[in-house]
Formats: sequence, C-alpha cells, structure tokens
Amino acid sequence: MSEKEVIVDTNNKRKIFKIIIFLSIIMTFIGIFLASYYSSINKVHDSYKTTIVNTINGINEINKNVAQLNSNQTINVDYAKGQLPNIIKDLSNLRDNLANSSPTSKYKKDYENLKSGLDKNLLTYRQTLAILNNPSGKDVEKALENLKTYRKDCMNFYSLINIHSAKISLPETSLAFIDNVLNYSYSAIKIKKETDIKAQQNQEFISKIDGLSSDFLDTKTNFYSYAIKVRKKEMAYDELLALIDDNFTKLSKLQTNFKSLSIPPSAIPTYEAFKALLDAHESYLRDFKLAFTSEKVQTLSAVVDSVTLDALYTSTNAKFNEVENCYNNFTKVYIELKDK
Repeated sequence: MSEKEVIVDTNNKRKIFKIIIFLSIIMTFIGIFLASYYSSINKVHDSYKTTIVNTINGINEINKNVAQLNSNQTINVDYAKGQLPNIIKDLSNLRDNLANSSPTSKYKKDYENLKSGLDKNLLTYRQTLAILNNPSGKDVEKALENLKTYRKDCMNFYSLINIHSAKISLPETSLAFIDNVLNYSYSAIKIKKETDIKAQQNQEFISKIDGLSSDFLDTKTNFYSYAIKVRKKEMAYDELLALIDDNFTKLSKLQTNFKSLSIPPSAIPTYEAFKALLDAHESYLRDFKLAFTSEKVQTLSAVVDSVTLDALYTSTNAKFNEVENCYNNFTKVYIELKDK
C-alpha cells in the first residue's frame, strides 16, 4: 500500500470515529431528554394521583360520618336536619377543589367518574334533606324515586374509578341512612293518606248530616198547639191526624237515609246523638197520636173539660221536652265535630 493510500485510509477512519462520537453524543442527549421528559410526566401523573386520592379519602371520611345520623335503625330527624347542611358543605368544597384541578390524560377518566359520582353523592344528601324537611309533601313520591336513582348512579360512578391505592363507594352507614330516610318518608306518606281519608270521610259525613238535620227541623213540631186549635174548631181532628201521619212518613224517610250513612270513628258521638234525636221524636209522635186519638174518642161521646183533656198530654209533653234535650245535645257534639 502506498503512502498516499495509507493517509487516505487514516483520514476515513478519523471521519468515521468523529461520526460515531457525534452520534453517541446525540443519542446521549436524546436519552437524557427522554428520561427527563418521562420523569417529569410521571411526576405530574403522580402529583395528580395524589389529588384524586386525597379527594377520595376526604369523601370516604365524610360519608362514614353519616353513621351518627342513624339511631337504632331509625333516624334522629332533628339532628339529621341540623347536620346534613354541614355534610353537604364539606362535600361541595371537595367537589369545587376537584373541578378546579387539571387532570392528566392518565387519570382523566378517573377524574370524570369521581366528579360525576361526587355530584350524585351531593344530590343524594340534598334530596334526603329535602325529604326530611317535608316527608309527606305533595311531590315526595317523585323525590323518593329521585333519591333511589341518585344513590344508584353515585355507586355506579364510584365503582368505575380504577386507582389501586384508593377505593371509594357509599359505605353501609350511608346506605343504611338513605334506607331509613326512605322508610321514614313512606311511613309519613301512609299516615298522611290515612289522615286525608279520615278527613274526607268526616267531610262527607258532615255534608250529609247537614242535610239530614235540616230535614229534621222540618219535621220537629210540637203538635199540642194544633190540638188546642182543634178544640177551638179552627181545624178538624182528621186534619190534624193527617198532619201527624205525614210527619211519620217524613221521619221514616229521614231514618232510612240516616241508616245508610258511613260513619268515620270521629263522627260516632254525632251519629249516636242524631240517632237518639230521631228515636225520641218517633216516640213523641206515637205518644201524641195516641193521646190525640183518645181525645177525639172522648169528645165524640160527651163534653169533656180542658183539664181532663190536657191530662192526656202529660207524657207527650215530657217526650217533646226530651226531643228538645236530644236536639241540644246533638247540636253540641255536631259543632265539636265540625271544629276538629
């Protein structure tokens, strides 16, 4: 090999060496850059994971404290209504902090599920508070269905969070509290419905008694004044007997209508007082008709003095006084019923 060839070969080797050195330097820089980049990315991920984990721990702690709102499988209602606003406020603060954070791509899905679950968690407690404030309100049945939906959705969103070092769910204490709220409201609804039914029954009874008592006043007559008119020849015996029979007919119809009434428990005293009134008036009519018929028979055969005739109505007058007493008693208990 000539000297010239040796020089050329040496130069080539030097060029190749320089290229290798240059490439090595470039690769080293790339390696350092990538290592720094991924290290930085991992630090960002780890930092945001800490944000999520701290939020989860905070939610778990607040939910766990709901246990104090339960009392022997029931709810301490007044205490719960006082504490729920604080629980809602604490969860709202966690929710605001979470919403203001910037999730990394690695935890974006967990962030979305946690945020949605926390929203439903808040709605669950807000709905329970609304129900406790008005457990038998007009729209409470819809509110109860919403509560069950919020609870289910909350649990579903929480179950989708996949972070190995942190687990979240509605604890048994929260679920027990929600069940107690549902049972409390169902009981209140049942009581309200029963109360409404009783009130409706009372009102129907009152409405019908109003009509019957008005009809009774049309029949309540002291016929003794008519007997005096007959003696004065101002009307005939048979004419008065016809009036008495007509009164019997009206009373019989009144009694039939009265027997068909439905009687709510609170109206029993009124029912019994009105029944006693009708019975007393029937007894009076029978006694008066008997006395008046006796007067008619006696006056047909002889002249009878007024003292003797008046004596026929001693029992009758006493029975009419009983009618008046029964009517006063009925009026008293009936007013009490309407004032309830």
